[in-house]
Amino acid sequence: MKYPAYVLMILLGIFSVSCEQTEEISGDSKMKIINDCDYGIRIYFDDINLGRVESDEEKTWSVPSGNHTVKATCSFANDYEEDFDFITGMTTTIRLELQKKSKQILVLGAAPEL
Repeated sequence: MKYPAYVLMILLGIFSVSCEQTEEISGDSKMKIINDCDYGIRIYFDDINLGRVESDEEKTWSVPSGNHTVKATCSFANDYEEDFDFITGMTTTIRLELQKKSKQILVLGAAPEL
């Protein structure tokens, strides 16, 4: 009976170490992310991990003005990355609907048709 408890503790330790930490940023403009995906996405601002936006939710961050790269990632969908010009005092709204990753078909053998 103790074996499953040990395995669970080891797995929890591995997952907690591999979790990426979020960082706080602030600035004179705002970025609003609207997640229209079927799954939660992780948001990066110039490679700074801001956190997650769950499915069908939205979140707003204060960000510095200027040209910056916004990236959204998810294990189940293709990543999104684009540069935006954030203007002082304005909110830039980004609506995301990431495309589900396609399954690749492995062809083990093929023969031409006659």
